[in-house]
Amino acid sequence: MNARIRYVLFVLAVAGATAAAALFLTKPVPKPARPLAKAPVAETRGLDTSGRTLAERRAVEQALEAFKKEGLIVRAAEDGDTMESDEHRDLEEVYGGYHPFFVRGDLDGDGRLDFAQAFMEKGSGGPWFHVAVFFGVGDGSFQPPIWAERAISLAAGDLTIERSLLIITPDLGLDPTRRWRWEPVEKRFVDADQASRRKDPADDDTPEETPDQKPRARV
Repeated sequence: MNARIRYVLFVLAVAGATAAAALFLTKPVPKPARPLAKAPVAETRGLDTSGRTLAERRAVEQALEAFKKEGLIVRAAEDGDTMESDEHRDLEEVYGGYHPFFVRGDLDGDGRLDFAQAFMEKGSGGPWFHVAVFFGVGDGSFQPPIWAERAISLAAGDLTIERSLLIITPDLGLDPTRRWRWEPVEKRFVDADQASRRKDPADDDTPEETPDQKPRARV
């Protein structure tokens, strides 16, 4: 092969390499794959910091407006209104989502969830609490509140439900509790212990059930 042919082949090879390099450099760089959007994390049951659903919050807000018109200036008691105590801390560890001033359950036996909410009123002698029950209706809303107790000390205590009884414990460090049962005929809450004593006199040989032995139901 003479020198001229070798020169031509060399030129063609160089031209081909140059064209390939140019093609590579001008090739659009592929865009990085777009990351998949993360599915939004749904808020668990839509509960607020005190454990209430949207419907329950609305019922409380409507009640506050009605109270204000009646001249009663109160606000819904929140978790932060509790008095720090070992008993409260122990219950927080047991229940995780422990809300001392709010509890739900079926208090009138109609198969629908009701709830009890404490309201706080500032007084000269400190905060006073009023406990109201909101009965659920078929469409998921709630009836206007009915008072169970008024003007009580509850900062060191809580609300619980035992089957169809509303249990109010003014001070978790002390024994006394008050158990309230809904009386549909009278349309009010009655002291369940006084009612049972009137109907069935206590047997002296039967030991009384202490608060520590009573189950604490929270939903």
